[in-house]
Amino acid sequence: MENQKLTLEQQIDYIWNNIRGFHLVHLIYTGHKLGIFDLFIDTKNEAGLTIKQISDFKKLDFDYIEKWCFCAIAWKILDDKEGDRLQLSEHMDAILGKPGDPRYLLPYITACIEHFGPDMKEHYKYIKSGGIFKFQEHGNEFSKSIGEITEGLQTLMVRRILPNLESVNKVLTRGGNLLDVGCGTAKLLIKAQNLFPKSKFYGLDIDKEGIAIANENITKCKLKDNISILNFDEDTLPEESTMDVVTLVEVLHEIPRVDRLRVFKTIYKLMKKNSTLVILDETMPIRKDLRISEYSLAIQTQYNEMTWGNVVPNAEEQDKLLSNSGFVNINRSNIGGYFTLLVAHPN
Repeated sequence: MENQKLTLEQQIDYIWNNIRGFHLVHLIYTGHKLGIFDLFIDTKNEAGLTIKQISDFKKLDFDYIEKWCFCAIAWKILDDKEGDRLQLSEHMDAILGKPGDPRYLLPYITACIEHFGPDMKEHYKYIKSGGIFKFQEHGNEFSKSIGEITEGLQTLMVRRILPNLESVNKVLTRGGNLLDVGCGTAKLLIKAQNLFPKSKFYGLDIDKEGIAIANENITKCKLKDNISILNFDEDTLPEESTMDVVTLVEVLHEIPRVDRLRVFKTIYKLMKKNSTLVILDETMPIRKDLRISEYSLAIQTQYNEMTWGNVVPNAEEQDKLLSNSGFVNINRSNIGGYFTLLVAHPN
């Protein structure tokens, strides 16, 4: 099928479908900013809403909101029901209305408009100059946004992955030490502390904005005695051979290639003999596999983040990095058709 000759019309349809996706992202962003999805998710409105009700409840211009609704129906965000009523299409409540759920995509859609789009608009300049606009240079709102985007994966790590790793679940249940490298706004640590209250938690990051937000979140949850946040470049790290579990969620590909071996050798030193390293990230395909759907998110991430200086490694690069850092028994699996789970242990 891959070698089948495409017609001009098929290629035109392909481009038009992607242009439609650009408009769909903006439609969802608009609906979110206007609070329209909240109206549908409210249990009091299970029967659906008319366009007039949406307009009245949110004090919106009827002509505009009618056009928005018609497009939302056409693009399968809303469904037409009896009595001129509208409802969210199937599963859109999870995708657009359940913060912290692994299937909650609204933060990513919002970031596309507010952060990723403006970045990508400037890509041509960076490609000309070879310059980098680092993650840490984007500011407070960006760091907060990334924290919201990755929260679903952090929930997945805490609720599904860690409890299903027998040795990890055992040590954290009885009271161990967990270190989250690239902890961002500390949402993984807060979730993990709630699930494993006897354990002690540590977070490492280099983004000062993210660290500030993390400390605010920890203080708000009254967990300062249980969770410690450290700046990898400035603070004294935990003692060597003290960590039972180390996690990295969407972080490996963000560590500059020139620093990766040093960072992972440092991680290795912090870990106990029988401890566990757990990494959730994307894996870049080799060239001949670039069109395989399993790698679509990795390629999207690589394009989106390339001017931040981020490089998504392929499987061979991941394995080599871990082996050269001293890790053994590297286990690799696919999560949700898009992500790679790597589990390894110090030698």
